[in-house]
Amino acid sequence: MASQVGRLTEPNITAQEVSETIWDIFASHSDVRDALTETLQLIIKVTRRSGGAMLVQVPDAAAPFFSVCDQLSPEWQNQLVLPNSQLQQAGKISNESWQVIQEVDCPPVLVYPIKIPACQQGILVLNGDEPSEQENQLLSKICLDVARLLFVGQNHFRAFGIAGRWNFLEDMFVSLNTTLSLDEIQMKMITGLRDSFNAEAGIVVLLDGNEDGLVFKKSLTDSHEWIVQVGAGPDLGLLGKCLQSGEAVLSNAPLQDENCNDNLDNIPGLELQSLLYAPLLIDEHVIGMVGLQNKIGGNFSLYDQYLLTSLANSIATLLYYLQNIQRLSVFNADLEAQNWELSRSRNTLRSLFDNLPDSLYIIDNQYRLIAVNMARAKRANLEPRMLVGKQCYEIFYNREDPCTGCLVGETLFNRKITQRIGRQWEEGEEPMEWEISTYPIINEMDQVVQAILYERDVTEKNRLEAVLAQSEKLAAVGQLAAGIAHEINNPLAVVLANSQMLQRELPADSDLQELVDLIHRAGTRALHVVRNLLDLSRKERYDFAPTNINTTIERALQMLRHELMDRNTDLVFIPSKDLPEVMASDDHLQGVWLNIILNAMDASGKDKGKIKVTTSHKGNEVKITISDNGSGIAPKDLKRIFDPFFTTKDPGKGTGLGLSVCHRVIKQHGGHIQVDSKVGKGTTFTIVLPVY
Repeated sequence: MASQVGRLTEPNITAQEVSETIWDIFASHSDVRDALTETLQLIIKVTRRSGGAMLVQVPDAAAPFFSVCDQLSPEWQNQLVLPNSQLQQAGKISNESWQVIQEVDCPPVLVYPIKIPACQQGILVLNGDEPSEQENQLLSKICLDVARLLFVGQNHFRAFGIAGRWNFLEDMFVSLNTTLSLDEIQMKMITGLRDSFNAEAGIVVLLDGNEDGLVFKKSLTDSHEWIVQVGAGPDLGLLGKCLQSGEAVLSNAPLQDENCNDNLDNIPGLELQSLLYAPLLIDEHVIGMVGLQNKIGGNFSLYDQYLLTSLANSIATLLYYLQNIQRLSVFNADLEAQNWELSRSRNTLRSLFDNLPDSLYIIDNQYRLIAVNMARAKRANLEPRMLVGKQCYEIFYNREDPCTGCLVGETLFNRKITQRIGRQWEEGEEPMEWEISTYPIINEMDQVVQAILYERDVTEKNRLEAVLAQSEKLAAVGQLAAGIAHEINNPLAVVLANSQMLQRELPADSDLQELVDLIHRAGTRALHVVRNLLDLSRKERYDFAPTNINTTIERALQMLRHELMDRNTDLVFIPSKDLPEVMASDDHLQGVWLNIILNAMDASGKDKGKIKVTTSHKGNEVKITISDNGSGIAPKDLKRIFDPFFTTKDPGKGTGLGLSVCHRVIKQHGGHIQVDSKVGKGTTFTIVLPVY
């Protein structure tokens, strides 16, 4: 039997009037929660019930979306939020009509389904028991109207959310075509989420895969600057629960949740009231999460969770794409740096390769040139690019097969490092000597594919080694000369003294005068030879003093006056009048002039010989030139005239020591000596001495 409580307080109010009022309520409120709250108050008023509540489902979800409550019995209020309670189960089951639910120690409640034929939207809960027939008709009509309004409103809300979602994602993808950094795009994304869901703060966490277990949480409030928090592990708080489970987390009373971690779930400067987390998933793998904190003007709803979870799927793809772009940018930057370093190394090696003074080239196992440096190309009088691809023995040596004695085959086929001496003759000159070394180039298959040939000019080195050997011989000769000098000089002194006495004693017209003169000349020549040998065997002492070069030349010419007359040689001396003095050894310089002039007289012959001696100065140098019109010196001999014991005179007429001694004396004075000669036209010696 119907209860008296269920009677209408105003019998004159019809179901149609109540229905119109409810439609007006929904039309005047933009927020569904506010419209349902006012509708519930109207129902309680017209039914004279003591209180009630409404549970409304999330679209396409099995759990309640939200609830509104007004004076519902306290015993039943907890069931509005308690999972799997009788009230929540009633909201999930599509009932045909009302039912009364009663539990031990709980007053009964009347439950009406809020449904349309398509689906159930929720339930209406009123304090009390069975309704009257009139009340049943009224409540059935009210629940049908509310169901229709919710269906229309939720579809509108869904369409609005989808449109907002697409606008948000479109804005994010437009950011990809800008020059914004990953951090700037994240800031723009979180700002959009925060404003779209009307929250005080937006949150993003991205896991970088590090094994240190740290979680970096970045939050954005209205200050437009990131608030960064670091957690010691990905399992802390409700945030860690979201990351670990890969499921959304919603809490409108997080501080009462035992899983909440104040250091990580809370944001410095904000009082934690509500939060909503949604995981970022790529192929069911959690790469991070996005979240919201403190819904402005209410609580986060399950529809907020539904919409944020949907957005998170697209955001995950977007951020994953951006992270890959950033990694690719870093990789490209590293690759560009490596390419630059490789290019610099290649240029350095190319510069080193081309500027080596020695010849260097690379050939393959067919003897084809792969690379040739400038020094080797210059020897072939061609550009390096014109040599590449040609066979080395053909282009370098004009041969049809590999050179005789070439060892590069040992390198190419037996991977041996070889070395040999090669000689190359040039017309009119001595052969050039080259030290040729070969080295293998091995590929990743441990096979010799190419060979490096390094050719170094050792002509001068070998010549110096020969000079050194000759110097050792000279040292031995010097030691011998020093040992016998006194033994030779004493007899020579007797010979010269007696020849001079005989010259004075014999009549001037005596036939013996010529014989005595020959004895004197031969003794004098022998004395000079001994002195030259001694000069080579010991380091002489030079007494340097201010010296006039013209005076030393004049003294040397006085000693040669009779020799010049006997040979019918015309000698001209043109001294410089303002010649400065030099620091020199007078006696040694006279010996130089005597040696060079005597050689000039020998080269000029006995008749019509002409010798010209001049002095001049320029800056801090004094120059002496001695020229003749003699036979000249052949080019092949010109490089060796200062070598000890080298002479172009006939046997018995020269020792090859005179010019060697002259060269050494001039070097001791800090000067240098040069020779210019043409066969058949004469020779010119130029001596340059510094002025101190």
